[in-house]
Amino acid sequence: MAQKSHWFAKLNRAYPKVKGYQPFSSIAKNLAYNLLAVEMGLTEGELKVKNIVADFAWSAIIVSAWTLAHNEFPVWWLDKKLFAAFEESDLPKAIADLQQVTPFGIVMLPEGIRNPDGEYCDWVFFQFLPEGSALPIMQFGSHIIPSVPTDCDKLRWVTTLRNGTGYASTIELVGDELVHGDFEIASAGFIDSNKDLDLEQQFQKRIERIVLQTLLYLQTRPDDLTPPPPTAISTKGQGFSSGKSKSDRFSPLIIGQKFQPKTERATGTTHSTHATPRTHWRRGHWRRVAIGEGRQQREWRWIQPVLVNG
Repeated sequence: MAQKSHWFAKLNRAYPKVKGYQPFSSIAKNLAYNLLAVEMGLTEGELKVKNIVADFAWSAIIVSAWTLAHNEFPVWWLDKKLFAAFEESDLPKAIADLQQVTPFGIVMLPEGIRNPDGEYCDWVFFQFLPEGSALPIMQFGSHIIPSVPTDCDKLRWVTTLRNGTGYASTIELVGDELVHGDFEIASAGFIDSNKDLDLEQQFQKRIERIVLQTLLYLQTRPDDLTPPPPTAISTKGQGFSSGKSKSDRFSPLIIGQKFQPKTERATGTTHSTHATPRTHWRRGHWRRVAIGEGRQQREWRWIQPVLVNG
């Protein structure tokens, strides 16, 4: 039903299948399903606006899908090797000067990322919310879902898994600090089956690290991707026409297409009695370094992880 809806028509893009990733049409169908569920629930009286507003994760998913349905948006595929290197890198406790590469977008993730229940996570949506900005007012028929302006600069991320379980969190960007909001879970209106909240939080922190490292990488390595032109969020409640026909094809934008993992051979003497160290990662990290005249400016640098004996 979702794939035949007007929401799917608004959300889908004619991207070719990229090996090792879910087709983009599956993500468009996922997003369309959430909008269709709200539209039908409100129309048939089985759902109340106050219930949507009260559920942060679900409302965040709906707002994200609505934003994508009414605006042009970038889609980026995160290179598998780059993703693996991110997994072996540590984020700093504070991230100053996190630049807005684009107001919002979707990052397609390599296949194989699962939540504690074993369900696949194929993508993540992110959105910068500057202080004072308001999310679009959503209208489904005669039902209006209100919006409240943000009280400080924020970054929101959202994802829904193949079985409908959704995750969302909002990070406050306060000076040099990242103030992490509460992680929230939505499962198609029902309580999630997994009861181990520690495992759930570990999974959500993992997704959050992917988002933050991806944005830092785009900030420090613009040569490794030609980003789309900046877009502005439409506040209109109706659909848009992109000016492209259904036959138009989109070219996937790969983050990390020039990335090369670092490897190193452990050195030893001919007469050493020690066994050759087993293959292991020397973890990477992000840090700010002084640059420019008088070394007054700062910029982010990624000290890549190294696969020793790889």
